[in-house]
Amino acid sequence: MPKITYNALTDTSIRNSKSRQKQYKIFDGQGLFVLIHPNGSKYFRYRYKFEGKEKVMALGVYPETTLKEAREKRLEAQRLVKDGLDPVRFRLEIRAKREKEEKEKFLKTQNTFEHVSKDWLAREKKRITYKHAKDARRSLEMHVYPKIGNQLIDDISTKEIKSVLSVIQDSGKLETAHRVHQRIRSVFQFAVMNDLTERNPAADLYGYLEPVKKKSMKALPLKELPEYLHRLDKADNLHLVTRAGLKLIIMLFVRTNELIEAKWEEFDFKQALWRIPEERMKMRVEHLVPLPQQALTILDELEPLTGSSEYILAGDRNPNQPMSNNTLLYGGIYRMGYRSRATIHGFRSMASTILNESGKWTPDAIERQLAHSEKDQIRATYNRANYLEERRRMMQWYADYLDQIRNHYV
Repeated sequence: MPKITYNALTDTSIRNSKSRQKQYKIFDGQGLFVLIHPNGSKYFRYRYKFEGKEKVMALGVYPETTLKEAREKRLEAQRLVKDGLDPVRFRLEIRAKREKEEKEKFLKTQNTFEHVSKDWLAREKKRITYKHAKDARRSLEMHVYPKIGNQLIDDISTKEIKSVLSVIQDSGKLETAHRVHQRIRSVFQFAVMNDLTERNPAADLYGYLEPVKKKSMKALPLKELPEYLHRLDKADNLHLVTRAGLKLIIMLFVRTNELIEAKWEEFDFKQALWRIPEERMKMRVEHLVPLPQQALTILDELEPLTGSSEYILAGDRNPNQPMSNNTLLYGGIYRMGYRSRATIHGFRSMASTILNESGKWTPDAIERQLAHSEKDQIRATYNRANYLEERRRMMQWYADYLDQIRNHYV
């Protein structure tokens, strides 16, 4: 019977073992050995049997791993085998668990409110207009990020969100507070859907903010429209581009953002048609605006002023950007003396009233031209070109009507 050896190796014997043409082994006993490669590298290995199969486990490289450390690892492996566990498989499972925990820890540090909200915004940009996405980003940057932007989304409490909203509400910006609350709530909903947190603390604040008192959009009384058009025609104190914008917004009755962000490339002058792309429309469906002759004339007059910009209503200070949202209101209507008497949106409701009461046009054609909401998205896409010929006649009639009442103003 061969003699069984234990701890046969020493540090000196391992260090003095020379390399050979082929790799060979020197044994310490109880399955532990050193594998010596032709290049002189030395590796601790442990041979064991598990479930009837012989296996080998790597224990480290000599001399980085000492003989003492290798024996301790062998002893640990022997205990695992005794307990019915495969040392190699057990080590792999431990390593995978550790890597998973480290990855989760890393991801958790990335899940700050600011980081998650930017992912949410990236998704929302595909669903909302550029302006709404820009407004959402700015409101979060101004009101939310300074307070809770760097906090992990899973650690933010309802109390902290309440504090953010209270500051905005107490400053008198009630509408802003409601919008910020809605955006925070949406960010948390996005986080819940993506398994980044399990709750939405912002949802608990429903009803916390004071309700916003709805303000009616002031529409200029119809009897004052002739005077307004006359004064607009003679308003030499207005910037030429602003005055052109005011004329177009009345004549085409589109939304403010749809006009001020309009680009020259959207206009087909041969077809006398303006195609507003879906990403700029509130309803996310391309909108067609037939251009009456008067609108084409205004665009011809604008071309020398803003033709070098991509925007028909280029900004005065920065021609590479469209004019600001408030230019038509503050730099136009208010400067003409109509403060608190008229709004841009009021011209849309006025156009609807005039066209409906004329009895000349079908309600469907009027609604399509106003680009009002269509619940059925497929139908909305199909209907964008519906009634187009009627709408062409209607838009020309409306432009002529505006000319007529302006010319008859005394």
